[in-house]
Amino acid sequence: MTGVRLTVPNSFTFMVARKGRTVRPGVTLPRARYQTLDEAATEAEAQAQANPGQVMIVFQEVLRAKVDPATIDPAAVPPAVGGAGRLLSPRSPGSKGDQS
Repeated sequence: MTGVRLTVPNSFTFMVARKGRTVRPGVTLPRARYQTLDEAATEAEAQAQANPGQVMIVFQEVLRAKVDPATIDPAAVPPAVGGAGRLLSPRSPGSKGDQS
């Protein structure tokens, strides 16, 4: 891909997140970073104890990819999913949609 810059971070940081967490548009990865696996593991254990039944995952950052917005052709950007002008699929006769 043109315009994509790949960089390897100077230090491979770790992050802790809860498994199954849905990331919505505008939501980023956890902000807290840990310099060692031991620090991240300690935090994962603490979060697991604070949230019984939840699974915590430790991620390691190994690569970053970034596109300069100035290099993107606006015509090449696909429309947002679920936005205005979204085409709805036809409903079956038994659906609970429009009752008219």
